[in-house]
Amino acid sequence: LGRLDRLESHVTPILSGVLNNKRHLRSIEPYLDVILERFDDIEPHLPWILEHIDTLAPYTGLLLRHIDELLLYAAVDEYEAGADGSGGGGNYAFAEQLLPYLEVYVSQLDLVGPHLPLLRPHLPLLLKHNRIRILSPHVGALFAKGYKDLSASANMDILLFYFGWALRIPFVPRLFFSLPGSPRLVSFLAARLPKRLVRGRCCDVTCLSDGDYGDSWNKLVKKSEGDASDGA
Repeated sequence: LGRLDRLESHVTPILSGVLNNKRHLRSIEPYLDVILERFDDIEPHLPWILEHIDTLAPYTGLLLRHIDELLLYAAVDEYEAGADGSGGGGNYAFAEQLLPYLEVYVSQLDLVGPHLPLLRPHLPLLLKHNRIRILSPHVGALFAKGYKDLSASANMDILLFYFGWALRIPFVPRLFFSLPGSPRLVSFLAARLPKRLVRGRCCDVTCLSDGDYGDSWNKLVKKSEGDASDGA
């Protein structure tokens, strides 16, 4: 009943954007049980989701698989709002700017997913000078090893400090990421370039990026009754 009360204010946009749109309904209906399970996390963002339902609905399954990582991008503090020069936009200032690249990232979300929490602190830098537009076509090469190598995303601020200027040179990013060894070179530099110039006194602070996710890092498995009793 509590959930029904919270849904009341969203009934009209749900009716018009989902239930009366057969295409969106087909995309969302198979995941209704997951949506209900994660409703407490989703409900605060429903107005924004319904506003952009045409863009988001086709990717419902993948977005739900990575909902915990994606929710990190649904909040912007005052410092960040001014850091990228965009201003305004509230909690969704970053999400609005990332929408044009949604298809690129969603199509490779299983690959990019483990990097999203580590990239989040560096997002203002990625949005600055439209770097996200330049890097997005090469995200598959940049994060080619998925969860096995997270050094580039954990040290994105370091990479942008030393090489951000190169992204502004036409054809250089495309040429670099076309080289077979480019992902290994990026990881090598990310882990070994001096950090003090960028992070100052925090240069020794590092994100946990040892790649110890395991091959089932994003596979939710419910415990059986036998497992539950063993742990009791």
